[in-house]
Amino acid sequence: MAGLTREQRAQREAEKLAVQQAADNNPAQHEQQQDQQQDQQGIDLVVMVRGTPEFPGGPLSAEVHPDEVNNWLALDWRLEE
Repeated sequence: MAGLTREQRAQREAEKLAVQQAADNNPAQHEQQQDQQQDQQGIDLVVMVRGTPEFPGGPLSAEVHPDEVNNWLALDWRLEE
């Protein structure tokens, strides 16, 4: 079996780049995919909240991976009571 031609390699790289750009341009879909992966792994996410959004229209609550809680606490988020 022969190896890939330059054109075939270029086509595969272009396809990979297109998928990556689509994920970068649509972060909600990317987050949804991550959520689905975490659900499949059985990870219990931690709900965190904040009083004011970090930027206009920003979120006031988030489901955070347990390993990331300390990072979010440092950014003025707090655990939901």
